[in-house]
Amino acid sequence: MKLNRICLVDDANGIHALANRLFVQKLGKELVAAHSAFEALEVIRNQKPDACFIDVEMPDINGLQLVSILRANPEYVDMPIAMLSGASSIFDKEKGLLVGANIYLTKPFSLESIESALGEMEAFYE
Repeated sequence: MKLNRICLVDDANGIHALANRLFVQKLGKELVAAHSAFEALEVIRNQKPDACFIDVEMPDINGLQLVSILRANPEYVDMPIAMLSGASSIFDKEKGLLVGANIYLTKPFSLESIESALGEMEAFYE
């Protein structure tokens, strides 16, 4: 499964700028953006992304809760999801994976980590 349309959910504008450089300019992906979990639910419903990269820490509903909401919906149960976080402990990673994320990436992320995550998610869903 080729992941061409990616949804980034993060409340930090700097992360959106970095993601635009990495996903769009370097990898040729289409990036759809959401700055909150509430916005993400609408964007995901309307834009139908192939995968999501979701920040853990957000002001309204956090990323862990958003992943749980998505996984509870049959339409999104198989959507590839990567969690993004500044927290790098094993406990934090386990929380992300337990709620249903496929991959947990620590910020700041690099082109290599994004390529690797996309490759893993594409391979998993083939």
